[in-house]
Amino acid sequence: MNKILLVIRREYMTRVRKPSFWLLTLLVPIMLAALYAIPIYLAMKPLEKSVVLVADESGVFGGLDRDDTLRSDSHFASTDNVTYRYAATLDYAKRLMDNEKDVTAILYVRHRASDALPTDACLYYKSDLPPQQVRYDVDRQLQRILRNRLLQAHGISDDEYALISNTKINLRTEDLETGREAFLDVKTGLGFILSLLIYVVIFMFGSQVMRGVVEEKSSRIIEVIVCSVKPFQLMMGKVVGIALVGLTQFLLWVLLTGIALVGIQATNSELFQTATQKHELTELATKGNEATLQMQQADQMADIPQLIEGIASIDFGVILPAFLFYFIFGYLLYATLFAAAGALSDNDTDSQLFSMPLTIPLLITILCMPAMVNAPSGTLSVVLSLIPFTSPVAMMLRVPFGVPLDQLYWSMALLVVAFPLCTWLAAKLYRSSILRFNRLSIRRKKR
Repeated sequence: MNKILLVIRREYMTRVRKPSFWLLTLLVPIMLAALYAIPIYLAMKPLEKSVVLVADESGVFGGLDRDDTLRSDSHFASTDNVTYRYAATLDYAKRLMDNEKDVTAILYVRHRASDALPTDACLYYKSDLPPQQVRYDVDRQLQRILRNRLLQAHGISDDEYALISNTKINLRTEDLETGREAFLDVKTGLGFILSLLIYVVIFMFGSQVMRGVVEEKSSRIIEVIVCSVKPFQLMMGKVVGIALVGLTQFLLWVLLTGIALVGIQATNSELFQTATQKHELTELATKGNEATLQMQQADQMADIPQLIEGIASIDFGVILPAFLFYFIFGYLLYATLFAAAGALSDNDTDSQLFSMPLTIPLLITILCMPAMVNAPSGTLSVVLSLIPFTSPVAMMLRVPFGVPLDQLYWSMALLVVAFPLCTWLAAKLYRSSILRFNRLSIRRKKR
């Protein structure tokens, strides 16, 4: 046992002292925090002001009358980000765009017969494409003005239309037992992230075990080590030592990422209040145009708070222990196999050939992920989450959706049972390969 601890200490300290270990440890939380913060800051960042020239030949959208006066019954309303100006003709609007640099685009509505409403419009730009917010606002106001014209023609008031348009069924997906909303998009994203992280960890640290064995064989260091340490002790020391390196790095990632996310939330607390404000505004949805406009503005900002609310609804008390379990035992299972593959190889090229069959079960699981997301409780998902060679990836994809405890316990039990069996088989291959390598080395020296 002492010899295994010595090998563990050697493997752990050798890798932890490398600058690459600390560089990766610091960069990953920074990148994760950036992925979380950048969309928030972009959503809060004020947009550049744009100017749109409206050349409405039909006169339906607040165009100019023959005496060049602006129709006041229905026209484009300027906002904080988009300013609308009217031009009598398209040619005049083009000349203004050439002479004035602040003009972003020209909205042109072609004249049709007097008894027909226009059915198409064109947003012209020059060189630079108008921002998406400008295109969205132009389209929204076109539909608003056209709707007002139709309401006036049919004698429907704005309040009546608001009541009709806001009377709808909001379909939710909830758990019958807990009453929690599903937030399927959030859980799908989280499941993909956890599964891919498990796959990357297993492949990355398992490959380190294999490369370490190949390097020791090629540098002849293993001949000295095996003189005082048994092959099985050497293999288990390398597997556990590198596992502790991976666990240390993962815990540092969680700690540093958590600190970064808490800092982001503390500096942007007003963003997390938007979901509550939207809930309050739903009670005003049938009280007229002002409430309707407030609802539209809240919907534009609802995506990020919904994401936050969906993350808050996830039971991390189950996900985190499950992730640590599959992280550790999934790595241990594959690391022993990677160690045996490294012992069977004499160089990096051979080791890559031996490692490919080992990763096939994980790759099959990755390819089946879309089908598993479509049916998290389906037969394919259940089978892959029970097979020890695929369960680390498959089960972590299912856990955010909620997995029956009996399936979770069976999956864990089968993985725990498979680990010593694979360790025994890998130890046999590792020992025979190392001893065979030493015999060949001794024969070469005698020659």
